[in-house]
Amino acid sequence: MSQPRDVAEVPGSATEVRWYGVVLLVGHLALTVIGAVSLWRIAGGWWVGAAAAALFVLGYLALWRYLLAPGSRQRLAYRERLAIALVTGPAVLVLGGLTDLWLPALVAMSVLILGDALNERSA
Repeated sequence: MSQPRDVAEVPGSATEVRWYGVVLLVGHLALTVIGAVSLWRIAGGWWVGAAAAALFVLGYLALWRYLLAPGSRQRLAYRERLAIALVTGPAVLVLGGLTDLWLPALVAMSVLILGDALNERSA
């Protein structure tokens, strides 16, 4: 009989959560929030900013869920994930720079890249 602490659906194959995977998730969430706040500030209008931020969040979360998440079925290889991080990170960094959020964006991008590298290495 399965216990409540088992997170896998198949009995006997409980899944272990890695610390670096949690750090990677925090990096993605921080980059998403900083990008959304930056777009909301740049857009100026209340509704336009909310729509731009919502589209950015939905797009980034879909990208993360289907291609970047550690448990996704179609997860990209490390070099491909690094290429995506090196494109999306500076894009959010530029958006953050326009709204005086460049330092948190830089920290989030660094946490994202280091978390992914350490998670890949510990696998």
